[in-house]
Amino acid sequence: MNFIISKAKIDDIEEVNNMLTDLIQDERRKYDSNINENYKVHNFYNQFIDNKDACILIAKDNDKVLGYVYGFIQDNGNVLNKSIVQLDAIYVKKEYRGNGIAKSLIQELVKWAKGKGCSYVELSVCKDNVDAINLYKNQEFKVDQFIMRKIL
Repeated sequence: MNFIISKAKIDDIEEVNNMLTDLIQDERRKYDSNINENYKVHNFYNQFIDNKDACILIAKDNDKVLGYVYGFIQDNGNVLNKSIVQLDAIYVKKEYRGNGIAKSLIQELVKWAKGKGCSYVELSVCKDNVDAINLYKNQEFKVDQFIMRKIL
């Protein structure tokens, strides 16, 4: 499959917001029933399109957006010697999965992070999301922390 990775433009943002809705609802169905089934993203990524400390990358085939990744430089004050990038969301439309798109999006986000002088990229992933975990492991991410939850 032919696709290119580029920074998202304002014309792409509505589709990226729609994919975030799909990502959230997919997580609700598979991993977290506490997510509101009627939740829809409207303008979330609009605020980050021109932010120099945020990166929204898209995979496109001609004019069709196939997937995206969003990361940002965390503001940790002066606690850390170097900044870190949080990979906050990645999504590839179901019909385009298995074509190396997510891998390419991650690699480009890592390049962006290196260009910003960051020391590493970190992310959170649902413990049962085996496909995502395998993707991240194949991109040399390692388990560094655990997030624990007590259901009330």
